[in-house]
Amino acid sequence: MAAETPAALLAAFLAAVNARDIDAAVELWREDAAIVQLDGEVLRGREAIAGALRTMVDNRIEIDTEVSGIVETGEVALVTGTLTLSGANGDGADGRFVTRSSSIVIYRRDEQGWRIALDAPWGLSPPAA
Repeated sequence: MAAETPAALLAAFLAAVNARDIDAAVELWREDAAIVQLDGEVLRGREAIAGALRTMVDNRIEIDTEVSGIVETGEVALVTGTLTLSGANGDGADGRFVTRSSSIVIYRRDEQGWRIALDAPWGLSPPAA
């Protein structure tokens, strides 16, 4: 399953993850997709991405994204925004945690529609010297 527009892709992904539907969420990623983790490790392929999403779902983490921009050219789109993760067992007064980061995501369009190609949910840190 792919989406007709970058905005529709983001909406479908958030809906699938927050509905705890890993299969639907993973279908929105390209086979060769990658996620850049907070520590710089790169998870490659749908199987690795499914594992990361499953961990979020198992820990009842909810996600939301406030888009600050979508730049589309040809078959590629760059989406920037603020990612918010929240869940239980935090140090907050209500027992929840909330964390935010500047995210960068690249979408790619193929014959089926738009899919996620590369996700840097924590942004990109400069390489260590």
